[in-house]
Amino acid sequence: MDLSALIKKIGHSLVEIRVRALKSIICKLDHSLISVSDIVQEKMLFVYLLEWFNFPEVPMQEEVLELLTTLSKHPSAAQMLRDVGAVDFLTQLSPNVEPRLQAVISGTLDQLFQLPELLPCKTIVYSRGPLDTAPTVHESVKCLKFSVFPWLTLTNTDRHILSSNESSLRSNNPHLVRTTCDLLCDVIMQDFPPEIFLQRPNIVKSLLSLLRVGSGKGEASYLHMQALSCLRQLCTGLRRKLRFYQDPGFYSTKQDPVSQNSSFSYSQEVRGTQRSQDSSPREESREECSPRPSVVGRTGQRARGDGQDGDAASNSSSSHRGGVAAQAPRQTPQSPTDVAHLDLPELGVEDDLELQLQQLTVAQFTVATMEHAVPLLKTEGSHVFHCVLELLCNAVLLLGDSVCELVWDDRSLVGMELKEKLQAFMGLLGDILSYHQSYAADIPASSQVHHRIAYTGTAIFTIKLLQTILPPEKASDNLPESIATAIFHLCLDTSLGTLLPSVKEAAVAYLEQVNPDSHDLYRQVNRAALWMESTCNFIKEGEKNWLELLELADQAIHGLPFHHHLPIINECVCICSYLWKFDEPSPLLQTESQKLLLKLLSHPLLPVKTETYTCTLNLVKDCLGIQNVSRQNPGACGGVNFLLHYRVLYEISTFGLQDSVNVAAKDILLYLLKGRLMMTASTWDRFNEALYPVMPILQGYAGTEDSLGNCVLLISDMSDVARDNMFPSAAKLKAALRLLFTKQPVVRTAAVQQILPHLTSTDEAQTPSLGLDQSLIAALPNFYCVRNTLDISLDNSNKSVLKVESVEKLYSILSSDTIDISLRRSAAEQLCVVLQSKKCVRFYVFSLQLNTKCVCCCSPQSMDCLLEPCICILRKLVYADPSLRHNLAQHNLLLLTLLRGIFTRQLINLTVNICNILIFPSRYNIPFQAASHHAVSPYCCILPSSSGLLTLAPARQALQVAWNIAWHSGIDNLLEELCGSSAKVPDFHPNLKLSEAQILSLKAMHLHAALRDCIQAIVTAAGHNSVTSALSKLSLYLLIDRLATPHIPIHRCRETLQSLSWHTAMTRFLQVRPACVEDERLLVGIVAFLNAYFRQTHTESASDPEDKDLCWILELLESGSLLNLLLVVETQTSSQGPGESEELKNHVNQRLQRELTGFFKTLLLCLAHTTDRLCLALAGPFKSQLAVCLLRSLRVSDAPRFYGLPSLERTLQGMVSLTAQPGWSSYCPDLEPISLCSKYLSGLLEVISSFYVEWGGNSMSFMGKGVTKNAVICLLHLSYEMLAENKEKWSLGNEAATEETTATHLGLAWLIPLWVDRDQEVRFASLGLGGALSSVPSGCQALCASCQNISGGLWGTLLNILLDQQESSMVRREAAFILQNLLVMPMPANAEEAKDSHWQHPCVHDEVSGISLVGLPALQALLYHCQYFQHVALSASICYRGRYTFHRQPCVGASSDAISQDSDSLFDKRAFQDPLKKLTARALMTLLSCSPTAQKHAAKAGLIDSCVEQMKQTHSQLLLESVRPGKVSHRKKVIKLSVEILRSALYCNDECKGVAADACLTVALYALWPWLLLDDTTMEAVLELLCVYTANFSSLPACSSLCTSGPGVPPGMKGTSSSSLMHAVMKLASGVAPDNSPVQRLAFYLLANLAISRDCRGLLQKNNFLQAFPSVPMPKAGGAKAASLGGGGTLLGLWLRLLVSLSSAEDIQLSILRVTGALELLADLAPHRRHALLTLHNLCFCPANKPPIIANGMEVATMKVLLSCLESKELETRCIGASALWALLHNNQRVRKDKHTLTQMYMHP
Repeated sequence: MDLSALIKKIGHSLVEIRVRALKSIICKLDHSLISVSDIVQEKMLFVYLLEWFNFPEVPMQEEVLELLTTLSKHPSAAQMLRDVGAVDFLTQLSPNVEPRLQAVISGTLDQLFQLPELLPCKTIVYSRGPLDTAPTVHESVKCLKFSVFPWLTLTNTDRHILSSNESSLRSNNPHLVRTTCDLLCDVIMQDFPPEIFLQRPNIVKSLLSLLRVGSGKGEASYLHMQALSCLRQLCTGLRRKLRFYQDPGFYSTKQDPVSQNSSFSYSQEVRGTQRSQDSSPREESREECSPRPSVVGRTGQRARGDGQDGDAASNSSSSHRGGVAAQAPRQTPQSPTDVAHLDLPELGVEDDLELQLQQLTVAQFTVATMEHAVPLLKTEGSHVFHCVLELLCNAVLLLGDSVCELVWDDRSLVGMELKEKLQAFMGLLGDILSYHQSYAADIPASSQVHHRIAYTGTAIFTIKLLQTILPPEKASDNLPESIATAIFHLCLDTSLGTLLPSVKEAAVAYLEQVNPDSHDLYRQVNRAALWMESTCNFIKEGEKNWLELLELADQAIHGLPFHHHLPIINECVCICSYLWKFDEPSPLLQTESQKLLLKLLSHPLLPVKTETYTCTLNLVKDCLGIQNVSRQNPGACGGVNFLLHYRVLYEISTFGLQDSVNVAAKDILLYLLKGRLMMTASTWDRFNEALYPVMPILQGYAGTEDSLGNCVLLISDMSDVARDNMFPSAAKLKAALRLLFTKQPVVRTAAVQQILPHLTSTDEAQTPSLGLDQSLIAALPNFYCVRNTLDISLDNSNKSVLKVESVEKLYSILSSDTIDISLRRSAAEQLCVVLQSKKCVRFYVFSLQLNTKCVCCCSPQSMDCLLEPCICILRKLVYADPSLRHNLAQHNLLLLTLLRGIFTRQLINLTVNICNILIFPSRYNIPFQAASHHAVSPYCCILPSSSGLLTLAPARQALQVAWNIAWHSGIDNLLEELCGSSAKVPDFHPNLKLSEAQILSLKAMHLHAALRDCIQAIVTAAGHNSVTSALSKLSLYLLIDRLATPHIPIHRCRETLQSLSWHTAMTRFLQVRPACVEDERLLVGIVAFLNAYFRQTHTESASDPEDKDLCWILELLESGSLLNLLLVVETQTSSQGPGESEELKNHVNQRLQRELTGFFKTLLLCLAHTTDRLCLALAGPFKSQLAVCLLRSLRVSDAPRFYGLPSLERTLQGMVSLTAQPGWSSYCPDLEPISLCSKYLSGLLEVISSFYVEWGGNSMSFMGKGVTKNAVICLLHLSYEMLAENKEKWSLGNEAATEETTATHLGLAWLIPLWVDRDQEVRFASLGLGGALSSVPSGCQALCASCQNISGGLWGTLLNILLDQQESSMVRREAAFILQNLLVMPMPANAEEAKDSHWQHPCVHDEVSGISLVGLPALQALLYHCQYFQHVALSASICYRGRYTFHRQPCVGASSDAISQDSDSLFDKRAFQDPLKKLTARALMTLLSCSPTAQKHAAKAGLIDSCVEQMKQTHSQLLLESVRPGKVSHRKKVIKLSVEILRSALYCNDECKGVAADACLTVALYALWPWLLLDDTTMEAVLELLCVYTANFSSLPACSSLCTSGPGVPPGMKGTSSSSLMHAVMKLASGVAPDNSPVQRLAFYLLANLAISRDCRGLLQKNNFLQAFPSVPMPKAGGAKAASLGGGGTLLGLWLRLLVSLSSAEDIQLSILRVTGALELLADLAPHRRHALLTLHNLCFCPANKPPIIANGMEVATMKVLLSCLESKELETRCIGASALWALLHNNQRVRKDKHTLTQMYMHP
């Protein structure tokens, strides 16, 4: 169905057509011919429905609003309504419709105020084409915090100015472009709001295009700086405007008077302040200048006027609605509101819609600015770079204010465009960082320093940008590769990380996300740098904290691959030696030092290992050398104790002897082996003990050719030559046997000779000597040289041939001494077969102790026939069991027996096998391979990969810097060493030396050194260029310091400069007058630096008790040299140097004045916050001197064309800052304060005259607005100063201009139109000025006189401003202050008093009746006419609802006396007949409910006591009038009003509740109860009061007070209860009432509150209140499941809410369970009703409740309910069920017994 034609008719001009079309739409919806989803796509429908209220006739208002409410429930329609401005429109409409319609509007606004996440994330935008066209779906924009400013319309003049400047910016004439930029900065951007340049972006685009001009040198560079300055100022202005819009005090729904959304629907006459006495608020809403969406043309526009053209009013019939007017209707003057809309034809015709589509959002402007400015960071000029960085510093803050981090996920066109541009210039930032980092090393030093500073500034900006817009977790998907690489290099920048650790930490966080591999590399570099630092700390360690020293040494060893500083090895070896030489050393220190030594001995780097062995050998030589004999130092040998440990000797023997360090290792061992005579006995014993475990390894080097081999061979020798008791006989025997395995025949032969004494000796365990066969002895050296391998392995099967019983029987036969020897041999042979399995061996060794028996059988006394099988058994046992092998290896007798068995040919193979196993028990696992020790040292450390770090230039340079900083104990010492005169060569590895470029980089990044060099350069400068260059660097360091915020540098510029003599360096330039343009240009740089310095000082330290910098500059300014430069425009003409053009001179002079003005403003700001006494003493003369200079700069003339606009703008800005300082006029030596103020007043009034009055008063043009605004603010400040000097003798009227005659004709006619100026700040300041004027009687008279020609006069104008709901609270507050001052004037109370009164205000005259009123009657008429109290009540209620802004300061700050007066006025005889006092009561209730301060005042003023007393009096009157029922309704209204006031007073305020309790509130209510039962409305109010009274746990006494009975109720009164108020409430709750009865619902709510009181719970139990629960009717649709459809307001829902509150207390839980059927009903309801489940949950937690719950089979039903909760989709339901189930199962044996049943229920419900 095509509805477009029908929808169009809704906006028809004829009311009949509109109504018919609307009824048709509603009818179709009612009969389902169309649905809401069919019409939500029609955008114009929403526009027409809103514009319905813009027509003169507005029928069917309720139907239209209901339709809007219906549509707003649809998400797409809600979004459409928001898009067309429905929120603002309905907000403004609501106060002007009937109350019942206000409720409908509130419902619609509620739908439109839903949170964004509750609405669809996509917006469907339908085209205006045919309906069969598919809708286009666009993603909604989610990434913008702030989009565009409210639209501002321009006049023809303004458009011409902007167009002219834009053309000039595009000129090919550089001079014209430069002057245009100056004009923009000095004038245009001071007058025009900053958002204008985004709404008309051509100037911005031209400025951005200037950044792409040329190569950044010469004239192009200067144009760059000019454009950058303009853009920076625009960014600052936009940020200031954003903060203005975010200030709640200046929040206003008032739109620009001529913006597109403003309404000029009807004639301006209708919008006047003159209204008929019978006008309704709705009619008045049409008369206000409130903007609304409208398509009706502008009619009835009036002529321009400034309050002096009283005959310019319209004569239309609408003007006759002037019931309260000062003049005749036909000569109705214009109101200031009308003045605000003057000169409309000047606006011309402008296609606002097209322009708005072309405007830039704040985000687009910011990104475009960055996009164009970032490439200029490559510049080689410090000044240009400073300008670019300063612009970016401001732009990044603006970016954070306008764009959020959702930009990376925003799929809208706006979001994707922003994302692409952000990524583009982020990638460019990465390239720029690489450019500044990788500069050539052969460029001049100054260029290298510039690159370094530029890199630092760009890096800090990059990190700040990332932190502003890009969360680290999103970096991996969005950061370009170039910036990821740049961030990696930034992380490796040691000097930057030293200056700004937090910046480096932020960079590391991004690196970790964007490139894990690079982050790992960074961690390696960081770790290596830490090792280097530890190395240097180890070298320089003073006091001996051994544990810390060992830890440092360990880290130093880890860093050896990077620093190669080998001297630390000798230190480590000496420390190890020292810590082991004591008799009672620390075990911990020994262990740690040994680890250190072993790590060095086994180090993978050959130079490290070689150095370690060399140092160790030297130390051994020193301790065991022959020289110690002559020294007679027996304790010297203790120095080798650290080597006398088996781990150390094992390392040396196993790996040292085989490596390239074998020579040193051999010498170390030889010194130890031959050092018997040089060692003490204890040391030699320690050495033998340590040597014994490594003997099997060391014997591999036994031989006869070298010293070490001979020494090793002698260890096992038993001859007299070697008899030194070095080892016991058994050890030597095993050592000699091991030598038989060597490859050298000579050694094996020597080994046999060492073995023979053991065989022939009779001392070994009393064994008889053995006669040896010489042939066997000759063959013994080659006994182990076999050609065929012999398999001695056992069977791996786990199956045994015989059972355990059979084996045990065999063992018993073998071990028996009475059985025949042949049987025992047979048993032994069978056991040999059984033990072929490993499993059987392990079992029988432990169960049968076979090893013991076999050893006995192998003894010399054993029988020969058993020897062979027992040896066979023993071989298998020692093969399979390592522990047995180790034990038997220590059995010397067994070893000798086996050895002798070798000479028995039939046993030779068996005994040889056993000997092999026992000789090498420690290292061999049978079957074994030939390797007899570790292939790699177990102590060898794994080297970190150093090759990648040392080949990567940034990593290598980072390590070089880290080493040098650590070596010199800090960068300060390093730079001092590098810059010193000594040419000392550092004694560390040459690869760690810094290059010249690195040294320059370090100096540039070290703040103290860099700033010191800059100051020194200024001091020693021979020309201007040197000073300028140094100043540029200083300014850059200051800017970098500011840019780093919130990252705090280790050293701040301010602190560093204060440690340098920078004052002296600057003073010489500030004490002399510039002699030429170059001097002046240099002074510009000096002042610019000072301005930046003090501005940053003020930001960093607001209140310094001793501010030396500020004192210095103030003392310097006493001479007046700088101050006098504000006046040098004309006087310097004669000082023009050769070749200097007048144009250049003037341009530089303008720059100087601009910088001086900014500098003085900064100083004034610092003075406002300093606490330095000397500064405060110097501040007064400085302010007065500045005041005189600024006054002389204010060179005014008869016409505005003589003004130098840039100079005037700057002068007024300086005046604004100066006059804001209290006492600024008090220290002038030549002028009295009042005289100086008068001169200021004359000058400012002349400015106002020239720029405001003569330029057309309240013109719509923005030109000159900056002058006007600053002048008005200066006048406001001036008024405060003059009031402080002499309150009685000052004014801004005719008497103010005593010295000049120019402004005498002005009076105050210029002031009143400013109250409705286009600029809100002007309105605020001008009203504030009026407030200051009205503080004295003469000012009040002057204000009233100036409003003679304005409709409504002064009072009407101020009331109109005060009651304007769209105006900001700050502006309305100032209007209120003026009214407050006017009310102080002695006002005549009647006509008689008016005759003798000099104050004839206010004065109103009604032309219709001819009545004139003066004074108080006129004020009452005015208040009544403008419906003042209705507006106040409405404002308070709106404020309470929290939807709109309303300034509550005059209300919230009300005194207790004022509230007391209100309360007195509310309860007099006329309180309930007077509508005014009803409105007062409403306002008071709203105020009390939203202001704790007002509640406190109300309690102190006795309002609560008065209300309770009023109820008591009403009760007495009700008793007297009970026979006259007709009077009861009036009394009930009294009760209701008192109760409502009390409810607001007690809301969330325990103190007030206590006052009410003391006043016996419940007693009063209980006495009134019988009459309350007769009126539900009053009962509802009382129950609401009691709910508020008893809310929260802190109100426990209030709850208990309801349980006590009170006096005062006549016995037998109908409906009364003889017990307490609690009983009465229970009766209300349990009574039969209609469904959803408000009284019953409130009664249950009250009972839920009372449940916290034990007394109240007791009454519920005693009165069997809970017995009614099972009889509660269930919903009709089907039991418990249907109950889920019923809301919480049903009777069942009320009961369940009450039970939840009650079940939280244990004392009533059993009472709930004892109610018959209650548990069953709760179990039935629990799956569907949350409150039933919560009640059941609470009941499960009390141990006393568990028997009733599980009785009568209820445990199954309960368990099923709780188990079913575990399957719920809702997390909360699952948690409640699990918690209850856990509680029920805890310590409940009965339920646990049925756990199988529970499992079945859960698995099969």
